[in-house]
Amino acid sequence: RIMINLLGRIFGVLMNLVYSFFKLNKTKNQVAFISRQSENPSLDFQYLIDEIQTNYPQYEVVVLCKMIPASFGGKIKYVGEMFRQMKALSQSKVVVLDGYCILASVLNHKKDLKIIQIWHALGAFKRFGKSVLDMPGGKSSATANAFKMHRNYDLIATSGDKCVPFFAEAFGQPEEKFIPIGIPRMDYLTDSGKNAKVVQNVYSVYPELDNGKKTILYVPTFRDKPEDIEALHKMTADFVSKVDYSKYNLVVKHHVVDTNFAEVYIDSIQNVLHGEHFSGMDFMCVSDFVVTDYSSVIYEAVLKNLPIYIFCFDGERYLDERGFYIDFWHDIPAVYGKTSEEILSLIDSNTTVEDKKIAQFKTDYVNKKFDSITHIYGEIIDSLMRGEYDNKYNYKA
Repeated sequence: RIMINLLGRIFGVLMNLVYSFFKLNKTKNQVAFISRQSENPSLDFQYLIDEIQTNYPQYEVVVLCKMIPASFGGKIKYVGEMFRQMKALSQSKVVVLDGYCILASVLNHKKDLKIIQIWHALGAFKRFGKSVLDMPGGKSSATANAFKMHRNYDLIATSGDKCVPFFAEAFGQPEEKFIPIGIPRMDYLTDSGKNAKVVQNVYSVYPELDNGKKTILYVPTFRDKPEDIEALHKMTADFVSKVDYSKYNLVVKHHVVDTNFAEVYIDSIQNVLHGEHFSGMDFMCVSDFVVTDYSSVIYEAVLKNLPIYIFCFDGERYLDERGFYIDFWHDIPAVYGKTSEEILSLIDSNTTVEDKKIAQFKTDYVNKKFDSITHIYGEIIDSLMRGEYDNKYNYKA
């Protein structure tokens, strides 16, 4: 703990020393988007970038998306990306994040810089951040404190009022900083015009899917322990082998941290098409049923009005290790099964939950309060750029 605190302090001093020279740069009318979640802007970022460039062309947009490489050499090269982040942080009036950015938290910024955190996961599901410090799958509290995890946020987005206390715990931030108005991708999920284009795109790549049969989408979450990964692969293979392909198509979309590949089955287990063309959200546009386990795609499926089936073959173990903000067994508007046969039988009989439970879940966790959430964020960013944001969208307990 002493060594981690010392390393964190040394890192903070060195980074702030370098940053002090970057802060000599003049602040621009600039909005920066910074992410280490992927190499390309997320859907939320895409929507916001388009909104600013279309309706607020007076502001310059800078986009920095770079994952931290796994190799030692890659990590050394990432230092160059950190310098680019410093430049953006020093010259921007508003910075938008979609995950933990160490420099955003560690550095001492100019007083007029405003940082918005739009977390990459929709809803509040698995416990994360400061909620799981010193627990399996979480950071150590010593590391979190040494590197000032989730500090310096001015506004934090959530998809519903009931998510606020959970995210406040995960970020260690007061509830009044949160704006529970949803996130931009909710516009995409509920846009029938855009979804129709996605359907065309999916069928152009996988024309075999457009065969009149109903489609099951299986989107399991990532496991990080070898024994859990092996169990998932085994149960996935079992599920694939049990589907009745005379009645259904099956799309298995692996987690982006895993392979990001999709496997599309049409006529039989042998007839598999591979690809990395579409996200799980995209495949939802051509699906009739969503099968998942502990993934926050439940929120996306709810917004798209798709029936959800929870394949929880390792539920007790997974829940004990990770923990959830909501009551996993009772709050989710889904039906549950522990075997492939159970899940497929539930789908076959079209077993679903009551509409009332689905509606309440939407209201609590993915409440789309505006026709265009993206437009509201444009308004917020514009008012922050002008120093006139009045907290009108902030959470009030």
